[in-house]
Amino acid sequence: MSENTKPTESSQATRRHFIKKTTIATAAGITLPLTSYAQESAPKKKLKVGVIGLGARGSGAVRDILTADPDTILWAVADIFQSRMKTIPKFKAKYTDRIDTENGNREFVGFDAFQKVIDSGVDIILLTSTPVFRPQHFAACVAAGKHVFLEKPFALDIPGLKSIVASAKRAQTNNLSVLTGLVWRYSPQLLEMHQRIKDGEIGDILSVSSSYCGSDRPNKMPDIKFKPTTMSDMEWSLRYWQSYVELGGDGPLEFMIHGIDRMSWAMGDKMPIKCIANGANSVPTIGANTWDSFNLRFEYNDGRTADFFGRQIPGTFASSGDIITGTKGRAIASGKNASIIVDGKTTWQSSSELGYIDEHKTFTEHIRNGKTYNDVIGKFEHTHAMCIMGRDAGYTGQLITDKQLMASTNQFIDTTDLNFETPFTARPSAQPGVTKFV
Repeated sequence: MSENTKPTESSQATRRHFIKKTTIATAAGITLPLTSYAQESAPKKKLKVGVIGLGARGSGAVRDILTADPDTILWAVADIFQSRMKTIPKFKAKYTDRIDTENGNREFVGFDAFQKVIDSGVDIILLTSTPVFRPQHFAACVAAGKHVFLEKPFALDIPGLKSIVASAKRAQTNNLSVLTGLVWRYSPQLLEMHQRIKDGEIGDILSVSSSYCGSDRPNKMPDIKFKPTTMSDMEWSLRYWQSYVELGGDGPLEFMIHGIDRMSWAMGDKMPIKCIANGANSVPTIGANTWDSFNLRFEYNDGRTADFFGRQIPGTFASSGDIITGTKGRAIASGKNASIIVDGKTTWQSSSELGYIDEHKTFTEHIRNGKTYNDVIGKFEHTHAMCIMGRDAGYTGQLITDKQLMASTNQFIDTTDLNFETPFTARPSAQPGVTKFV
């Protein structure tokens, strides 16, 4: 803009919106896109995107990043199932020349396909395969110097979590950006609500109660008696990974993690010092070992408590939300809505879509500006630890401390040489009071 050019009302409004949005997000602990209105016209490099795992969430992540940044290209794809490649023509129909897998030459199938994507010349990799593979895939991506989107959950046990944190620290040292798919942290209504909480509108936080309930299990597995005789146990389990703790981590990590993460956010992203829990397999899926309900209580070193309630039971009421209680009032989040209540009166309320696109804007614009973004360290590492802590407290029926948790040596599966012929026998469903903490 030249010195003699007066800003238009529209440009001033855009600038004001950017400044307001950035202020809210920064105070809430999220760094939003770095683009300013003066930079929007600058030419942009084409960022090559690879995706490892093209199931429902992988397909969603591809759409999200292509929508967030119009100068991204889907460059390479990997999956262990050939059938997942049927999604690519649908992408081509919508995004035309932004889908460039070299006429299928960069569409890889197999357990080694992840490395082929890494070696294909991509800038960014979306890790959206079965969660058990995340530590292995992430370590390989960072070693190759790639920016990474980590879909949740990114670790199912403490050894896996320690691997993720170590890789995230290496990424940070090497100026590589890392984004995690805990989308509520990037949703405008919650960003503003948490900014208002930080500004003291409800006083000091006393306690949090959160929930994440669905009316049925995702990707529900048929009775295992229907498994084809020609299909290996490992292939069957990978097709229905949500039903096996060894592959998906069970409900607290698979989908209840969103509510647990919002709760952790409200409590300042600090690790609780202890947890007690219960849970059950109220409507068992024959052959599966995951539960369909959990109740968790976390206690912090200052005596404050945070409670979580989650379930996936057919025919039950589905809800998601938080009640954050302070010395002056309450903040309430319910689905897309958020509000603050002081002295029995609603003093603020807002509604917004989830931040699927916003998180990828944050990610790509940091990369474009040479800035390092990382939401694992000091934030989502704690969320995952809490999920593991709550699950194990429920499984065992014992009080689990933070020190006990972080000393755990339990590793579900070593994925280094895993394939469809690897023997797999699901462990029995946990029994509180009998199952031991490892």
